[in-house]
Amino acid sequence: MPTRSSIVEGEGIYFLKHLYHARKIRNNIIDSFEMAAVPGTSAEERERLLSFVVVGGGPTSCEFVAELYDFVTTDIVKLYPDLVQHIKVSLVEAGPALLGPFDAKLQEYTKRLFETRDIDVRLATSVGAVEDYEGDGFRFPAKKALLSDGSELPFGTLVWSAGLKAVHFTEDLDLPKGQNGRILVDDYLRVKGYEGSIWAMGDSAMNEHEPLPQLAQVARQQGMYLADIFNKKQTEDEKSFKYFSLGSMASVGKFKGLYDGKNIGVKGEEIDVPGMTGFVALLVWRFAYWGRQTSIENKILIPMYWLKSFFFGRDTSRF
Repeated sequence: MPTRSSIVEGEGIYFLKHLYHARKIRNNIIDSFEMAAVPGTSAEERERLLSFVVVGGGPTSCEFVAELYDFVTTDIVKLYPDLVQHIKVSLVEAGPALLGPFDAKLQEYTKRLFETRDIDVRLATSVGAVEDYEGDGFRFPAKKALLSDGSELPFGTLVWSAGLKAVHFTEDLDLPKGQNGRILVDDYLRVKGYEGSIWAMGDSAMNEHEPLPQLAQVARQQGMYLADIFNKKQTEDEKSFKYFSLGSMASVGKFKGLYDGKNIGVKGEEIDVPGMTGFVALLVWRFAYWGRQTSIENKILIPMYWLKSFFFGRDTSRF
């Protein structure tokens, strides 16, 4: 599978890492519908423009696919009802299952859920290349993804959410690095060779003896650990960092979610909590993140946005 460095962003191809990526994706989706709605556009070109491909089957990709599907089939189509028949959403994953870290039952639940929504799920398939092509009577530049199974997926929007490299800032630092360019740290989050002067945390850091998943809950706990050190509440080598797993969650659209409660706790002392699916799991997902908000303003505004979206739909304007 090509890495992010071999896929060039632009003209319908986007990464899924930063806020500006989300804005570009949103605007390209809207542009695709506007181009498809131009009188005289052929059915073949409309199907290409309204084909949305997401590469990667991890939690971020699955959540994005679910939101994308809801957005284009529930909100955008109110403006373009005659284009519904041309919409196609595809999810391409190189591994054998979606949501690799999750329990097998939740993986299968998600796959079945997506298939009931006519989302084209392609497992054990990778994107080998992306190339330009010309269709008969096409008015707009066209691209297609070449897959490892020999098939092709023409698209109007391709979102790459697999094989992302470290950010340039981390890449450019002259520090010891391990897998995927992550900075090597010891048990106290001190950078190897720079103990006592440089620390690293989150996605950019890894302990080569016990690498942790690149999750928000890991970064949050590491931040709290380092805050105690920097505020002199403990010395830098008083106690090593211990990650406490809270389980894994995902939103899968249409008011449904997942919660995987296996291996909760500190390594070696884990317990298993029953997993959840459906609306209850979505509530757990929403309120877990809502509870992490640090300002009262956001804690008030977020439920208001949820209610606004529920009653009036998502905003379909550019911003």
